[in-house]
Amino acid sequence: MYHPARQTMLLACLSLLLCGSLAACATGPTTPERQPEGTAASDGHADNTAHDPVSVARRYFRWLETGDFDRAYEMWAPTSSTREGGRDLFEKSMLAYQSFDGEATGDARTEGAAGTLYAEVPIQVSGKRRGESFSHSGTMTLKRCNDVPGCSEQARHWRIHAIDLDPE
Repeated sequence: MYHPARQTMLLACLSLLLCGSLAACATGPTTPERQPEGTAASDGHADNTAHDPVSVARRYFRWLETGDFDRAYEMWAPTSSTREGGRDLFEKSMLAYQSFDGEATGDARTEGAAGTLYAEVPIQVSGKRRGESFSHSGTMTLKRCNDVPGCSEQARHWRIHAIDLDPE
């Protein structure tokens, strides 16, 4: 799991993504549902499935850990602060990390509001950044269009909306 350059970039991306992400998803979802941990295709070629936010979170961490920053970046929702910062900033932000490990640690909690579904996936990240060890738990919030008329196939795929981490 230890890949210095790749993991360095991964943690920087996570740090960048956390800024302001919670405020963007603080409103809306009101009806909680439990969604079981899925078994969607886990190969690197699978797209964000419409049915399994936990697999999306796992795929994101795997792409970051292997240095596939283009794919990781594309998993972010177009309106997220990470996407708005641009691909170059996303990759450059990872350079402060010497090691990184990220994982989904439980089932997603899914809520719906006004034609949009939000899923919160519990996550754990750890590693070394600028020579300092770190460990954080938190949530990855994903969103997608609910299956409503006019919703495109692409809009039905889970996209990362925010990552919120608390230091341990």
